[in-house]
Amino acid sequence: MNAPVRILPLEGLPRGAAPPSAELVVALAPFHRCTEELRALRTQLLVRWANAGVRPRLLAIVSPGAGEGRSYLAANLAVAFAQLGERTLLVDADLRAPRQHRIFRVPEGGGLSAILAGDAGPEAVQALPEYGALALLPAGAPPPNPQELLSHRALPQLLHQLRAEFDLLLFDTPPARQCADAHSVAYRAGQALMLARKDHTRLADAQRVARELTDTGARIVGSVVAAF
Repeated sequence: MNAPVRILPLEGLPRGAAPPSAELVVALAPFHRCTEELRALRTQLLVRWANAGVRPRLLAIVSPGAGEGRSYLAANLAVAFAQLGERTLLVDADLRAPRQHRIFRVPEGGGLSAILAGDAGPEAVQALPEYGALALLPAGAPPPNPQELLSHRALPQLLHQLRAEFDLLLFDTPPARQCADAHSVAYRAGQALMLARKDHTRLADAQRVARELTDTGARIVGSVVAAF
């Protein structure tokens, strides 16, 4: 974990019964300090990818445990990239406790789980033009075998198709210390952004997840510490 660390004050995270769409601070509050921090993170990622000649770009948002802000960060980063004109697909790869369909207020639909199971096709990808060049692939109904689906050859086949249609694929993932799903997704994406929550995430857990991701062959392009 030698990459620079950004500390993001994620004040837009929901508390209690707050409307899910209120999490989209980049879309709703363009001058908020959280929005500025997210744009700065977007710029750093774009510069790194440009210097490395990476295109198309696939990035998994990963953190050790629950309640650390992965879905918030993935959703707002996706909107930030889409606002820049980047054809962005946000994939909810948390097949255990998905949230992106609630954040964007779209039908859960067939989603990723149905595609990987062979029960749905590209129509499961939902365009969200109100946020720019953004599309969302919801997780779909939680399956009984999420790890098996994410490890199946159907996932790389799907990503091969999507890479031709989008400039950037962002993946929301489940807690990496609770299951191996995030490792499978990061391996397929090839790159991961490590997220930790200030005064919540244990350093040892973050270091262990970083080592495990590196062992899969995924490259950690940076680390984020969320404060909320």
